[in-house]
Parts: sequence; C-alpha cells; structure tokens
Amino acid sequence: MLRVVSTVLLGIALVSADVVLVNDNDGTEGRSICVRTCSGTTVMGDTNWVDFKDPSMGMYTNINMTECEFVAPPNVVTTLNGKSHHWMAKGGSATYSVTPTSFRVYVYTKDATRNTQQAKDLKWSITWMAIGYAC
Repeated sequence: MLRVVSTVLLGIALVSADVVLVNDNDGTEGRSICVRTCSGTTVMGDTNWVDFKDPSMGMYTNINMTECEFVAPPNVVTTLNGKSHHWMAKGGSATYSVTPTSFRVYVYTKDATRNTQQAKDLKWSITWMAIGYAC
C-alpha cells in the first residue's frame, strides 16, 4: 500500500512540476517530464584558460557537463566572474560548440587582461546553468 501511495504522489509531483522547456538547441520539443537543470562553476583562480590563436585577442575555456547526463545539447547560460577587470572583457556569456557533455566560452580580453596567467590571478571563472533533456 505504501509503495502505491508513493508512486501516486511521485506521479502527481511530476505532472504538476512547473518546468517547461519549449525546445532545446537541436530544436527538439516537448518531453517536459525529462527536463533537467544542472549548473556549476569553474574554480576561481584555477580555471583552465587557453590562449586564443592570437593571445593578444583573448582566451577560451572548455566546460565539462558530463555529470549532468544530458541526452541532447542543452540550453546554456553563462557569466564571467572575477576579482577585477572582468567587466572590461567581452564574450563571457557567449557559448560555442554546445554538446550534451561540454561547451566552450571565448573571452575577448584585449582591454581587460594581457594573458591567461593574469586572468587566473584576477580569479576569472565561468558560472553556468544548463537546462536540457535527461531522457
């Protein structure tokens, strides 16, 4: 009896959940019962910044979302954080190459920093939130 009541309550909770994903990056619609929200941040002062082809123009970092267990590329929102000068950078909210397990953020830094080490010293990091399908 307890198992039946628990199953019914779980079903009611899932049906009444107020999470709707209109579509994902692949244009897949529906399946709101399978929507997952997952978020994280790179480590302040220890983000793996990599110089862009022309280091004077900027850098990038790759974000691993494997633990989110998305089945399709999710919708991702990012922000660039730091102790100083990050307000002068551009691109911290632009995502590239989004897959179910990862994405990349390029940051134009010509006016903000001189190199990746300075970005680490200024504790630049990326905070992100992804919303996608888990089934």
